Amino acid sequence: MSFQSVMHGLTRWSAVVLTALAMTALPATQESAAAAGLFVGMEGAWRGEGTIDWKTGERERMRCTAKYEVENEGNRLIQSLTCATDSTRLVIKSTITYNPDAGAVTGTWAETSYGINGFVTGNAGPGKVQAQVKSADNRFNARVNVTLRGAEQTVSILPRNFDVTAVEVTLHRTG
Repeated sequence: MSFQSVMHGLTRWSAVVLTALAMTALPATQESAAAAGLFVGMEGAWRGEGTIDWKTGERERMRCTAKYEVENEGNRLIQSLTCATDSTRLVIKSTITYNPDAGAVTGTWAETSYGINGFVTGNAGPGKVQAQVKSADNRFNARVNVTLRGAEQTVSILPRNFDVTAVEVTLHRTG
């Protein structure tokens, strides 16, 4: 595979990488976040779909499955995510930690198919996360918003200076 084709794949899939990182789940109420940890109750399997919008005007359908493990009294989320379009597949592993004293999330991620990785930083509160997701090489940067309503997560991603203009994904708990 040529460097150019790898970079094209990375460009197209960096948006999906953000989707994976953005799918950090949140408790439904502030009281549950304070008492038990931000990610308590999110362990298990999730499935959903959404779209990726390109600068070219093209819109592509995407399907995702996720598995969450919760540690550290509910303040650490370990995620395994697979997303696919009709043309390709992406596998992402991430670890997101919530600091309740600061109301902040931080984390790392790695995409195993294309060998890229990066960082997540942001703020979290009842039912929402607002974060920045960046690749380690600083080629990719996006604003990510996640909201949780019961057993449904909605993820909105707005990349900056990129071929992708928006990503929207909704996941539902499956187990």
